[in-house]
Amino acid sequence: MKKEKVKIMTRLAIYEKNVGKDDFSVNSYFKSNYVSYNNFKTRLGVAFAMLIIFGADIVRQLSQNINNALEFDYIKMGARYIIILVVVLTIYTIISTMIYKKRYKKAQVRISQYKKLLNKLDKIIS
Repeated sequence: MKKEKVKIMTRLAIYEKNVGKDDFSVNSYFKSNYVSYNNFKTRLGVAFAMLIIFGADIVRQLSQNINNALEFDYIKMGARYIIILVVVLTIYTIISTMIYKKRYKKAQVRISQYKKLLNKLDKIIS
């Protein structure tokens, strides 16, 4: 019994040290909240990156045609940027939703295995 107890305690300690902290953090959310929160962070990062890219593109176009800066069709350019932004955000949202749902599910499986080990240890100790 003592040997089995040590094995279980070792497995529990390894889990807690490696992925336990992350799993417990994930487990503190409901699934929909976890996915929504992480999707928000993903969208924010993607939008920020796209704004930097669009800004660099505008600077590039203006530096190439500095003499014709007043003749640019800014509405057409803005509409194109908005369409690109919406498409990219949609793609990243779909991908991140799948990723975070999968991460949540894996964390739940690991936590349930952890709880089973705890129950087994409790039975051995009692």
